[in-house]
Amino acid sequence: MPNKSELTVYVHIPKTAGTTLISLLKHHYSREQTYKIMMRGMSLIAPKYRFLPKPLISFSKLRRLKFAIGHQQKLRMIHGHFDMSLGKLMPAAASFITILRDPIDRAVSHHNHYRRLTSDPIHPLAMQSSLEEWVSSCRLVEMDNGQTRRLAGEMDLPIGKVSSRTLDTAKANLIRFAVVGLTERFEETQILLHQKFNWPYCRYPSRNVNPTRPKKVELDQTVLSRIKTANQFDIELYQFATELFNRSATSIDMDRELALFRNAPEHDGLTAA
Repeated sequence: MPNKSELTVYVHIPKTAGTTLISLLKHHYSREQTYKIMMRGMSLIAPKYRFLPKPLISFSKLRRLKFAIGHQQKLRMIHGHFDMSLGKLMPAAASFITILRDPIDRAVSHHNHYRRLTSDPIHPLAMQSSLEEWVSSCRLVEMDNGQTRRLAGEMDLPIGKVSSRTLDTAKANLIRFAVVGLTERFEETQILLHQKFNWPYCRYPSRNVNPTRPKKVELDQTVLSRIKTANQFDIELYQFATELFNRSATSIDMDRELALFRNAPEHDGLTAA
């Protein structure tokens, strides 16, 4: 059975600099040490009604995950777009990590991502929809407090049904995480990860970044208001995550560590250890 105390679980919230973080993880964990599990959600459009809702993750995927946790001897890292409903399957001693992002910037990034991703089925919808429509009327689960849903383990909630109870669950789960990072403070997030897992410093270039997307300061106030209304619980969760992040960051000499980190060699992020 795998050493449960060495298992790290990365809950990858879409559009939070996760592609760059995956580059870091590939450097420290080999392919045979990692297991990727994906759940529907990032481009999920909630149906108005289904008598038998389609599950967010198949039973066959769950069986394979359980088998890997119980039998894959070298397993050290589980990652992917899944929610905390899978947390109960993980060993009690596992270390959870995640990164959150300012909900407004995340909404902008999500919309632009699907405008660029021509191969995805919802690309036409992104091209036909303004950012305001994308958030308020396209029934996209990720745009309805997607970070709170994911960290509460409730990606399958109907649109508009995320509540203060969901938020409380997400906060309670987040407190248990070994590292809570922030996209906007990604260098410091990397330092917290390096410190937690005793990795040598090595910088990783940013990946999957769209330099042409609009900035928050450029958005119309009506659009800003729509995003805030649709993601009111994500905004509060992000504030809570920032408090956890600051608590961790102030426990070390961050200025010193940043200087050491910025002088470290840069890695291409493509070769696993």
